[in-house]
Amino acid sequence: MTELIQNGYSCPREMRLFYDLFFSEDEDVCIIQNFSYENKTINVYTQIIFNSRSYFEDYYFEFDRDNKSEKLIKKIFIAACTRSFSHAAMKIRKINFSWGVMSGIRPAKNVRELMEEGYSSDEVRDIFKNVYEVSDEKTELAMTVAGNERELLSRIGKNSVSLYVGIPFCPTRCVYCSFVSADMRISGKYMDEFCEKLLLEIEKTKELIDEVGAYVENIYIGGGTPTTLSAEQSDMILKKLNEYFVSDKLVEFTVEAGRPDTITREKLDVLKKYGVNRISINPQSMNAVTLKKIGRSHTVDMIYDAFSTAREVGFDIINTDLIAGLPDETPEMFKNSLERVIELKPENITVHSLCLKRAASFRHTENELAKSEYMNEMLSYIRKRMKDEGYDPYYMYRQKNSSGNLENVGYAKPGTMSAYNVNIMEEKQTIIAMGGGGSSKVVMGSRIERVFNFKDPLEYIRRFDDILKKKDEIKGLIMNG
Repeated sequence: MTELIQNGYSCPREMRLFYDLFFSEDEDVCIIQNFSYENKTINVYTQIIFNSRSYFEDYYFEFDRDNKSEKLIKKIFIAACTRSFSHAAMKIRKINFSWGVMSGIRPAKNVRELMEEGYSSDEVRDIFKNVYEVSDEKTELAMTVAGNERELLSRIGKNSVSLYVGIPFCPTRCVYCSFVSADMRISGKYMDEFCEKLLLEIEKTKELIDEVGAYVENIYIGGGTPTTLSAEQSDMILKKLNEYFVSDKLVEFTVEAGRPDTITREKLDVLKKYGVNRISINPQSMNAVTLKKIGRSHTVDMIYDAFSTAREVGFDIINTDLIAGLPDETPEMFKNSLERVIELKPENITVHSLCLKRAASFRHTENELAKSEYMNEMLSYIRKRMKDEGYDPYYMYRQKNSSGNLENVGYAKPGTMSAYNVNIMEEKQTIIAMGGGGSSKVVMGSRIERVFNFKDPLEYIRRFDDILKKKDEIKGLIMNG
């Protein structure tokens, strides 16, 4: 952003997000914005100077801030600023966003917070439409997800926590990946020592939980790819977790088995032995040419084999991940993947949007604009197919830096929604992280404190004393929060 001048109210981070959707770093742009709030009316006047021309938008919105929380007031003020800017910018470049000027990554959380402020469902819909300019389809998606989230959030037990265990190893690194993972061909030599340290961290976490008087409600083992561990390594870790944290109060014990080429009957038997009741098998695509292109070393047959073996071992809640918008995939190719996954009858299907790594790169070419429109069409198609097959959307987050800030949605059959997924999205339960790349979230009323573990396996090992100190930090936050 060349120059941004905001008078009356300032929200540079959110303005930057929408600026990047319209302009590139090397363009000379000046934005002048004047904000006022008088007589229960917001007025935001925006001027954009671009290529020696000026573009204007004068936005008014009636809003009574009396008896409203500071959080809601801030959100409405920000939306007014970004809306005024976007309308002015659209006079330069016409770009449509199905999520309007909603800047957060959790739209359903906005629904819940508005309802907590006393707004009715119809009033929430009105705010989504007239303040954020969210499409009717996306509004209804957010409303449905929020309703399912409320049901799961209402079940959170008093003094309960969830645990996350990060296994930061993968057979190879996929071309699109932004998660914490290390290629086993390079970091595999550290796996034994990593596991030894993780066992010590589990012991320290047990002490922490006992001292703060909490109990574990959900355990989630993610990564990376947890099933890159050998059956013996998994047995050691799961045995310790089972000994310390599994009780009749444990609701979910999930392992993201992930890549089919790492899944064996022996490993699945170990998971089942220690009470794991949910797993993921993640094809991402059911098209062989795409799998090769994105760096996945498994075949489509391996996906079927892993799924069949998991059913034989006794897993009755399986999630599968798909990604819409993978390189060179046509709509027909993605629909083929979706239909083949539906045939497997998983209890959960999570669909991720992958359009572009930086949204700013799509604005200049008709090709990329068309791809953004195609992605929206695909997400609408997915929603319809999921409804037809009896899956309900229950958690959602939007992609940062993708064209249109599109969404990832978790769909589930009745009675199989994941409480952990909702808890981590809505940040209503403390989550204590262990392992590589874990991020602990300590919930203290309306405030959340985060404590991060080291991402790299070697750093985790070398600086393990600091890992233990981080557990003491978490204990202090819980006890003093």
